[in-house]
Amino acid sequence: MDMFQYECFATDFVQKAKESVSFYGTKEANLNDLLTIIIGNEANAVIIQKLTGSGIQQLASMSAHEIMELVPISEMAAQRIVASFGLAHKYVTSPREKRISIRLPRDVAELMMPEMRYLTQEHFICLFLNTKNRVIGKQTIFIGSLDASVVHPREVFKEAIKRSAANVICLHNHPSGDPTPSREDIKVTKNLMEAGEVVGIPLLDHVIIGDDRYMSLKEQGYI
Repeated sequence: MDMFQYECFATDFVQKAKESVSFYGTKEANLNDLLTIIIGNEANAVIIQKLTGSGIQQLASMSAHEIMELVPISEMAAQRIVASFGLAHKYVTSPREKRISIRLPRDVAELMMPEMRYLTQEHFICLFLNTKNRVIGKQTIFIGSLDASVVHPREVFKEAIKRSAANVICLHNHPSGDPTPSREDIKVTKNLMEAGEVVGIPLLDHVIIGDDRYMSLKEQGYI
């Protein structure tokens, strides 16, 4: 295939993808078509197959350099893929937290599951709520294995006071996918609960996020 034939093929490949997305809408379109549009005229069936072969979660975690090592596309095209996943991440983690009202542990899980379920390290995150239990802020307090010596109540409630929060909900993820609380999880929870009572900002819950599963330490009777 000479350059002219390749350019015609690539243009036709992208055009078909655009027509598919236009007909089905972006929510119903498949990953192949979406990636084809993002990459543009550099896309072809072989490139798209290689990109989707390892799965969307793996692709979402790759850098532009890693994408370019996997398939022969330009840095600009690779950066567009990275930016697209970045935009999607912002969409699922940013807008809802400012207007959602927390009533049940399930509300916490639905809000934070998209952000936390695929993390490969433990992240300890706090949600800060107003008197109507609406989320007014979020802060990652610690990244690494959960331990009472490093997840200090001072850091949690310093952020809560800074935001004039009325209540706090803490979360962390288990990369194993199993949300069953450990003895250290329970110890951290009790420390935070006691500190919250002292400063007058109650700990409403500590939710552990697994792979499409969660566990509330309040529901388990620890709070």
